[in-house]
Amino acid sequence: MPDSDDGHKRWMLFRPRVVAWGRRMTTPAIRNRAVVLAAGLGSRLADGDLTPKPLREVAGVPLIVRIIRALEKGGIREIGIVIGYLGEDLQRGLSNYEHRARLSFFRNDEYEKPNGTSLLKARDFVTGPTLLLMSDHLWSPRLLKSVASYPVADRESVLGVDYSIDACFDLDDATKVQVRGDRIEQIGKELTDYNALDTGLFLITPALIEALDRVNGPEGCSLSQGVAALAADGRMKAADIGAATWIDVDTPEAHAEAERLIAELGEDLDGGAQVDH
Repeated sequence: MPDSDDGHKRWMLFRPRVVAWGRRMTTPAIRNRAVVLAAGLGSRLADGDLTPKPLREVAGVPLIVRIIRALEKGGIREIGIVIGYLGEDLQRGLSNYEHRARLSFFRNDEYEKPNGTSLLKARDFVTGPTLLLMSDHLWSPRLLKSVASYPVADRESVLGVDYSIDACFDLDDATKVQVRGDRIEQIGKELTDYNALDTGLFLITPALIEALDRVNGPEGCSLSQGVAALAADGRMKAADIGAATWIDVDTPEAHAEAERLIAELGEDLDGGAQVDH
């Protein structure tokens, strides 16, 4: 993965900082940034527990801490986290950990709206190719590399897709994708004609922010709506993740499966495979 600092293995340890979400940011657009959406209610996994969903532990480590550590290992140096429901609790929880990446927080007080609304709160953070992730998805380094290294034009965005449909843990809940060549044609949970699944890991550009602006309304907007808008213009690419492992930890059953996968494949879900960054 491209990196402008040859000494990146000697990063300083940063504590989280809060950035006013309306402020224009001018950091150079290189692929060492990521946005994590962590504003939602997470009610299906919570089961009455008032711990913010991203702080729910999987094999002894909070979900979002696993994600941050995996991003850091992949060369990501700046992470914007969109918070909403129990957002202050989430910030406090993260402050108990040391992070090599610099964390910024963007508040979404409209967290009951679809997830595209959350991404719009971090719009000023997306100045160029930027990874976009969900706070309840775990994935292996191979998946991250497949998406982060994908060639993308200024007016395009990329979604990591999984063609191994039969291997999906919860197919009913998965977002389906119809891909032709290297381009996404359709996306949605209710698709009946599809050949791939949405892994929840994107490489986006400001083009997706603009697409979300176009479809946004009083009820908010979803990422799938923004992806569909770009796809209609032929500007939404699909990155094949191959045999990389991933799981959406959205239910108690998926939580148990994630712990089983970690026990079987290791902390990075890669079974000991080596990945060059």
